[in-house]
Amino acid sequence: MAIPANWKHALAMLPHLQKCVADRRKITYGELGQLIGHPPLFLGAPLDVLRDEILERHHLPRIDALVVNAETLEVGDNFYKGGRGQMSDEDYRALLDDERVRVIAYGNWGAVIPRLLALYRPEQGRPLGERSPLGNNG
Repeated sequence: MAIPANWKHALAMLPHLQKCVADRRKITYGELGQLIGHPPLFLGAPLDVLRDEILERHHLPRIDALVVNAETLEVGDNFYKGGRGQMSDEDYRALLDDERVRVIAYGNWGAVIPRLLALYRPEQGRPLGERSPLGNNG
């Protein structure tokens, strides 16, 4: 079973995002795209997979909050599924800052990311969307 491209790119992001957590820094779409060999302009779909299919499913902090635009140093307006709505820039930044604090404070990325990578390998014989105990499935 071949892994879909968006899943492949989402999973490829995880070790780089883990390094960003360790370094307590943001990473631009361009930097991340270069690291995973995917055009930064097309990172939206893999980031959606990361948000909707991996982080949400396993009740993990939004590590993708570290991926930002090079000019604004902020995530895009579609970071949340429904977009930012009528939220002011100040409120949106405060919400994202809180999210990044949760990401850094989580402290278990070193154990969870290797388990996620192993979980979603097609050769493990599991469907890509199947839930598996990571200790965060609630």
